[in-house]
Amino acid sequence: MYKKTLLAALMGTALGMNALAADIRDQWDIQISKAELVFPGSPPQDAANGIKEALSQFAIPANLSYRAMPSTPPARPGTPKLKQVSAAVPSPEYLCEDAYAEISKRPPPVKNAFAFIAEGHQVCLYSFAQGVKAYVVYYSIKRTESLTSGLFNGITKAIRGSDEDRAAGQLKENIDAIRAKLPNLLVERIEIPGRPQETPDLQAVNALIPPAPEAPVAASPAATAASTPLQAKVEARKNLTAMGMTYHSQPQFIEAIRRKDDVAVQLFIDGGGINLDAVDGSGKTALQIAQAQGTPEIVALLQPRAKPAAAAAPAPAGATPALLQPAAADAAPVDFGKIPPELLAEMDAEVAKLPVSAEQKLLARDNLARQYLKMQALAKGLAAR
Repeated sequence: MYKKTLLAALMGTALGMNALAADIRDQWDIQISKAELVFPGSPPQDAANGIKEALSQFAIPANLSYRAMPSTPPARPGTPKLKQVSAAVPSPEYLCEDAYAEISKRPPPVKNAFAFIAEGHQVCLYSFAQGVKAYVVYYSIKRTESLTSGLFNGITKAIRGSDEDRAAGQLKENIDAIRAKLPNLLVERIEIPGRPQETPDLQAVNALIPPAPEAPVAASPAATAASTPLQAKVEARKNLTAMGMTYHSQPQFIEAIRRKDDVAVQLFIDGGGINLDAVDGSGKTALQIAQAQGTPEIVALLQPRAKPAAAAAPAPAGATPALLQPAAADAAPVDFGKIPPELLAEMDAEVAKLPVSAEQKLLARDNLARQYLKMQALAKGLAAR
């Protein structure tokens, strides 16, 4: 069944390239999954070291950094917050506010001309009167070209399962590895987009952590909405000034990108005094610099936002669809043996239906196969991580 889905995506991609040439956009998909773990009676340093060792696998080490430890542990542990983003693309990471330690693991991204995929693991650790609580986060960032996203997602799903399966597998692997180091682990909550929330040890955790106090009455939504944009801009400018930077300094903004300071970059954007489309001395825009640096968090901040789609320009009369264009002179021959036989048979059947010459059908067959193999190679590289 999945091969029929892949074939439909493949044919739709190739045949639509000419008609949709005016509407090719990058598509971003950021998913965040989280597990809340509690370690009754564990010393903070033992919990941090155990989790770090558990996550340092497959030749990719996890990084552990400590913060100030509270002199008296509170009755309730703290809670991390998602990094505030002023644009439509969400941040993939949390701010470990008031945490005594933070652990991160960021494998290098996988990318080619069709897609960019980055995955990461983050842990925020909080001490409290009865032990330690850890927020274990797994996030994935995926950028695909709009015309090939269906094909890439189909191939990826066939090889390693859905995004939900991948997230569930990563969190389960993390939890099992941590439990091997710290057997007293309690799983308070597991949250995965598209799946029901799991709370296997919630009752035991509730016996350790007192309920949160009632929240104060919220301010009027209308008044809050009216003041938020201006307040956010003012606060961003104040924060930049406190950091020794000027909200309208284009050079300081570019330097923040180069040193991979996503917090400063976000503040510059919120401050509204810089030009995101300006180029530096080397002729690169802020987005191009971030892409060259390999910082997906900053790339997500700088990515152009979707605008209302204009009517697609009609293809010029007599234009040759990409599906029927000859390959480059130095292109390697297609290895059809790498394509599943069932899919290849269905592909040939669809190509045979095209109202074109026999020579053009051969070109179409080669182009479809090349596109499939390129996407398959990228998906397999991601699955092997």
